[in-house]
Amino acid sequence: MMGVLLAVLCWLVWQMSPEHVAVLAYDRHAIVAGEWWRLWTGHLTHARHVDLLVNSALLFLFGVLSFRFTRIWQEVLCYMLAMPALSGLLLIVSSHTQIYHGASGLAAMAAMIACWFLVLESERFTLGYWLGVSLLLAFAAKVGLDGLAVLSPVRMPRPEAGVGWMVQLFGTLMGLAFFNALHQGAVTSEGRNVQYQQGEAQKAIPRKLNGRPPRG
Repeated sequence: MMGVLLAVLCWLVWQMSPEHVAVLAYDRHAIVAGEWWRLWTGHLTHARHVDLLVNSALLFLFGVLSFRFTRIWQEVLCYMLAMPALSGLLLIVSSHTQIYHGASGLAAMAAMIACWFLVLESERFTLGYWLGVSLLLAFAAKVGLDGLAVLSPVRMPRPEAGVGWMVQLFGTLMGLAFFNALHQGAVTSEGRNVQYQQGEAQKAIPRKLNGRPPRG
């Protein structure tokens, strides 16, 4: 549900005046000077309408899909930690990037959490399982194609395209880390993992020895 809220916030920020957006955007010099709120708000700003459409749609979709697997406070904590972490990595790794707009890192994180929950929490070969696998493959293809466009020696991409792809990779890794923490701490420990339960049930079934049923 937090992803849905962020998608709405992205559209609200888009409606603001350029002066107000400039106060919220990721600005390296401003952050270093002490405007720390940009570590969070920078992910809500967008420079292009198509980027806003894609990122908000992904946040909305994966926010809805992950809602039944997580609690609201867990989602809030994940996003509140991920936003400054993504901005901090951008500060450290890409010192030449002065201005950045976009929520692609958060969308990647939301995709990892929602897709892996669908895959591991749904019974194998059910609709939820195949939905998770399909979305996971589609997102991997998107990231891969973006990477080919950035790394291609023939085509010269937009300068900010490489930064956006790098932020997607950061968000993907963070999503995997947060999913693992949520799944191990709140799901498997409570015995709600469907595939885990199926595996344990199969282990509990006595196996035949030398083709004969086990003796009582």
